[in-house]
Amino acid sequence: MSVDVIIASYNTRELLRACLASVERAAGGLEGARAIVVDNASADGSAEMVRAAFPRVAVIALEENLGFGPANNRGMHAGDGAHLLFLNSDAELKDGALRALVEFLDAHPNCVAVGPRLEYPDGRFQPSCRRFPALLNTIWNTAGLQTRFPNRFRSLHTWLSESEHVAGAKVEMVSGACFLVRRDYLESVGGFDENIFLYEEEMDILLPARRRGLDVCYCPSARVVHHHGASSGGQDLGDVPLFHLYRSKYYAFGKHYGPFAAWAAFAAEHAIFTASARRHARRGLPSTAARLAEYCAKGYAASREVRRARHGQT
Repeated sequence: MSVDVIIASYNTRELLRACLASVERAAGGLEGARAIVVDNASADGSAEMVRAAFPRVAVIALEENLGFGPANNRGMHAGDGAHLLFLNSDAELKDGALRALVEFLDAHPNCVAVGPRLEYPDGRFQPSCRRFPALLNTIWNTAGLQTRFPNRFRSLHTWLSESEHVAGAKVEMVSGACFLVRRDYLESVGGFDENIFLYEEEMDILLPARRRGLDVCYCPSARVVHHHGASSGGQDLGDVPLFHLYRSKYYAFGKHYGPFAAWAAFAAEHAIFTASARRHARRGLPSTAARLAEYCAKGYAASREVRRARHGQT
C-alpha cells in the first residue's frame, strides 16, 4: 500500500535532518513510500538543507507560515498515497515503525487512523492517546483536579495513563506528532480545517470517525522518538502559541459541540483563571493565571470571529 510521509516544518532544521534520516531508513523496504516536506517559511535554511541532503524528498517551501494543519493539507494534495503518515519534524521513526503502522491499518478495515508508541529521547514512555476534550473534563483539568487526583476519576483525565495504552486498543484520539490515516477518510472530512492554525487538529479530524462508527487505534510495536515541544516552541508557551491554544479549543468546541458549549468552556476556564489570579495576588505570590485568563479571552473572541465569518454564528 502506497504511503505519503508528510512533515510540516518550521525552524527545526537539525531535528528535521534527523527526522528525514529516520524516514529514509524506515521507508527503505516499503514499496510506494515517499516523503514530502512542507516548510512553513522557516528562517533557518530548513528547505535548502532538505534539497541538498535529501534530493529524493519533495519540498514545498511556503512563503508564509500557514500553520500546522494548512501545511499538512498542502502535503496531502501533493501526493497520491492511499495512506498518509503525518510526522512532526521533531520526531524520528524507529526501525520497523512505518511498516508496523501500515500493516496494522491494512489488517483492520474499520480503523481509519492509528498512532504509535511515542518515547522521549531517553526511551521513556510518552503519552500519545487522549480523550476528546469536553466541557466536564475541561473544567476538571483547568481547575487542577487532574494533578490533585492523579490515579482517580481516570475518565476525566485528558491523557491516557501508560497502563491504558494497550496494544490494538480503540482510543478516541492519537497524538498529531505521528499518526497514519487513510487518505479516503481524511478527504471525506475535508482534510485539516484551515481555520485551525495550531492545536486541536486531532479532535477536529478524529471526532467524526467516532460519530461514524469507525475506529482509531494504538499500535505500540511502532515506536517513535518525539522531542516533545521542539516544533511548537517548547512547553512554556509564548504569546502566539498560547493564543492559538485557546482559539483552537473554543473554535473546535463551537464547530463540533455548538456555540453554547464553546461559550461555557470559555466562561468556566476564564472564571477559574481569574479566581486563581486574585487569590495569588492577595497572598503576594507569583502566578501565570492572569496571563492565562487574558489569552483565554483573546482566543475565545478570535474563535467567535471565525465562526461568524463562516456561519454567521455569534
